[in-house]
Amino acid sequence: MDYKFDWGVVFAPSMITIVMIGLKYTALVSILSLLLGNVVGLLAALMRISRRFPLSQIAYVYIDFFRTTPALVQLIWIFYVLPILVGINLDPVSAGVIALSLNAGAFLAEVFRSGIESINKGQKDAAAVLGLSRLQSFVYVLLPQAMRRVLPATGNVLIGLIKDSSLLTMIAVPELTYQIQTDVARTFRPLELYTALACMYFALTYPLSLAASALERRYRVT
Repeated sequence: MDYKFDWGVVFAPSMITIVMIGLKYTALVSILSLLLGNVVGLLAALMRISRRFPLSQIAYVYIDFFRTTPALVQLIWIFYVLPILVGINLDPVSAGVIALSLNAGAFLAEVFRSGIESINKGQKDAAAVLGLSRLQSFVYVLLPQAMRRVLPATGNVLIGLIKDSSLLTMIAVPELTYQIQTDVARTFRPLELYTALACMYFALTYPLSLAASALERRYRVT
């Protein structure tokens, strides 16, 4: 191979600024999407286990649709098609957060549902004996236990969001992948820069993977 590597582009002073800007947007989009995705996922899970037929069916359709269609297609549809339908223009960051939140929410809905349904029914009976309403029983008894059980899976969803945030380069969100692609166009050094990009994502997600595994082992034992 005649290609001569030049790793100097990876360690150039300008890379610090590029990487910091990219990390800022990657972290912003991932964390916001996780927070909103948890809210959406919990609501969808409650609708899914509801005995009211319209609510459960709406949740079923939402969960299945977003779990079985590509996140990239969802992103493109929300950014380009939704504004045409509703007449509201979304900036790239907002569109990206909405798309990733809805996608994560569909997966988290099943996580929350399994967590809630895994709680012993005796807990509900005990709360009723104490005179707690159904809402109080859910907020003070069921939800804390469910959150403990779904925490490891939530960590895995965050890892997925960090990786999926790279899709936002398609709508010009200046996250990490977009920043590196811009530098590739400037330096014509794709092998070095994309290799460095892969290492950056590994450095971001691997510690989270270890933490999620540790939580899973801990809560499995207790």
